[in-house]
Amino acid sequence: MSPLRRTVLLLGTAILIASGISGPALAEPSTALADDARVGRFSGVVATGERGIVSVVDAQGRADADGKIANGAGIAYPLASVTKVLTATAVMRLVEQGRVDLKAAVASYLPEYAGRPFARVTIAQLLSHTGGVPSILKDDQGLGDGPLDFDVLALPISTSALIDQFSAAPLLFEPGTRYGYSNSGYILLGRILEVVTAKPYYAALDALVLAPAGVSREFCLCRNLPGHPNATAFERHGDSFVAAPVLDPSQTFSAAGVRATPNGLLKWSEALMSGRIVKPATLALMWAPVVPTRNPGESFALGWLVRDIDGVQQVAHDGTIPGVVSNLVLVPAEHKAVFGDLNRTLDLGHIDESESYLRTVVSSIVAGRTPATVPSLAPPLAGRALEGAYRLPEDRSFALNVDTKGQLWLETDGGWSVLQLPKLVHATGPLANDADQAVAGWAAHGQAGIASHFSPDMLANVPAGALDETWAQFLEQFGAYRHHHVYSTTDDFAEVRIDFERGSMDIGIVYDPQGRINGLQPVGQETEMPPTRVRAWATAEGGLWIDGFAHAGPDVTATVDGDGGITFESGQHAVRGPSQ
Repeated sequence: MSPLRRTVLLLGTAILIASGISGPALAEPSTALADDARVGRFSGVVATGERGIVSVVDAQGRADADGKIANGAGIAYPLASVTKVLTATAVMRLVEQGRVDLKAAVASYLPEYAGRPFARVTIAQLLSHTGGVPSILKDDQGLGDGPLDFDVLALPISTSALIDQFSAAPLLFEPGTRYGYSNSGYILLGRILEVVTAKPYYAALDALVLAPAGVSREFCLCRNLPGHPNATAFERHGDSFVAAPVLDPSQTFSAAGVRATPNGLLKWSEALMSGRIVKPATLALMWAPVVPTRNPGESFALGWLVRDIDGVQQVAHDGTIPGVVSNLVLVPAEHKAVFGDLNRTLDLGHIDESESYLRTVVSSIVAGRTPATVPSLAPPLAGRALEGAYRLPEDRSFALNVDTKGQLWLETDGGWSVLQLPKLVHATGPLANDADQAVAGWAAHGQAGIASHFSPDMLANVPAGALDETWAQFLEQFGAYRHHHVYSTTDDFAEVRIDFERGSMDIGIVYDPQGRINGLQPVGQETEMPPTRVRAWATAEGGLWIDGFAHAGPDVTATVDGDGGITFESGQHAVRGPSQ
């Protein structure tokens, strides 16, 4: 993960649920995420609505900077891009009334932009993100260079000035040919709502979709919802949280500017599923898949991401702004909705980890599983039993120490850093399995053992015996082969650590779109790094756990052995005792 501050905001398109619907009842809902909160991973609220009855699964942490307001379903949170489902539903209400035509072009409703590139994009294409309109608040759309100016984004802006930021930009692709998420498209939809209804955006939104659900007082296009406590957003920097940059709602408008209470949003969701806002036929049209996203089995519809899980449809959206991540999932057939909102996240350079975390929590609740992502932790002072020095292979060492507040720390020496912690875990999934089998074949049978995993191009380009020579060089340099494990994968790349008698080698494996090996390369390793440390935790079962958020990687778990040493899930063993 790049440490550079990321300027891609409002990423919105929720990755939907990867598990079934049925399952056991949630245990101890009031403390389900207590350990997640203890390690700084969860601060916010997750709640469910089932046929209009709202229940809080868990709420942890404080909503305000002074620590006086507890998070909960009655607190007003920024919805970020979950705003888009409100905008889309309002547009569909006008479609239902015959006041908006999904096939009509933007210029039909906004003639002042008739000469602009987006003028020919249709309403349906704006709703489904297939219009090719370059997106504001994203750094890869050709709308400007450099990081976002949060001093400017904190100031009010008119809708016309907002549209002027992208109105002259050429389309990114021919409308209707593919999916490309666009905040700008939803800014245009908000302006169209204003023109068609002759009302300001939020007044139109209220009249069309909020008032029919009886939740007008639970929503606003504002920094603070009157009559309710309001959450403040924070970002994690190092070991502490600081106030996140504030975006004026006018800067994100109908794409991401609405604030609401979870209680109100879940009641609204039930009204939507019950046909009290738009007719069932309109819901079916709105939730019909339009275009596949980049994720297998998922499509974007008119304002919503949709997927069938075991024959049951789910519809969803999520959102992100600095210090806030939100996620809403509906299961229409069960009249069930789940909403989560975090008011403390990682910084923008790593906020996708917070997005993934909340997605996992919400997915678990939808599936009826306990949502905790952290193992049951022991009381703070239990970490004293793990204090001491430890030695890993390759002359690497670390120490576990408890500070005066009872926090356990893993401190490395100068030979390695916490950036290498992911190498102590096992990656899972089809790509990891293939990489594991390929290296096992290489170790056992040489080039012939790995070649069965190659693409045709790889087979044609690797000379006979070349990889046998490479393996022989490994053995000469490092001694006998011991074992290997896959510690990281992406869509087309796997990283493998191969352990030998006197050292290790990290190998990167490149895959083609068909899942066949198309390249092998050494993976660079850090050397002569300064000592670093991360928070660690003793588990209730007597093991060790390290939060992946601390090093922008996966969680690391280990067991404590009978000899006092520690064995990581990768199989690497750390001997307890002083460095040699």
